[in-house]
Amino acid sequence: MKNKILLLIILLIYILFPILILFNSYLYDIKFYLLTGIGLLVFILMKLFGVKNKDLGLTKNNLFKSIKRNIILILLFVVAIIVFKYFHIDKYKPTETIYFYIFYILVSCPLQEFLYRGVFGYFEKVMKNKYIWIIISSICYSFVHIIYRDWLTLLLTFIIGIIWYILYRKDYNLVGVSLSHIVLGILTIALGIIN
Repeated sequence: MKNKILLLIILLIYILFPILILFNSYLYDIKFYLLTGIGLLVFILMKLFGVKNKDLGLTKNNLFKSIKRNIILILLFVVAIIVFKYFHIDKYKPTETIYFYIFYILVSCPLQEFLYRGVFGYFEKVMKNKYIWIIISSICYSFVHIIYRDWLTLLLTFIIGIIWYILYRKDYNLVGVSLSHIVLGILTIALGIIN
């Protein structure tokens, strides 16, 4: 019962957070601070409900397997981005500062992987039915991107969310998918493919 209550609280947070940002320009401007706050809130909730770090993918177990498993995907991202750049498939002029990229690498990507792979990986372990968690995780991950008001971004984040979740659950370690997320995000933002 406690896991169902925890899940309900988290789903409410995951739904309300993007909706509030979508309709409030001030909140949009501070979205990364909010993400950090939401991440801390969810982590504290998980700890209050007795969830161990290793059950959230915060572990040294399978560290190198996780990294190795994501290397091919990382290389595919690099090749795809080079092709996109070669054909000038860029929509935006990058305006991010070095501070944004530092935050993105050290906080944002690992935090998103914790929120959308680690947390739902925990629920999959305790509530079973593995396929539903892949879908719920990917829908929630895609839904947080609704703030960008771009259907292509929603579709692509849903697809990559499925891929990252499948990769994550092979090792239950967040390092590999976080590295993959960092590479894809940095390349697509720096090259103006996404905003």
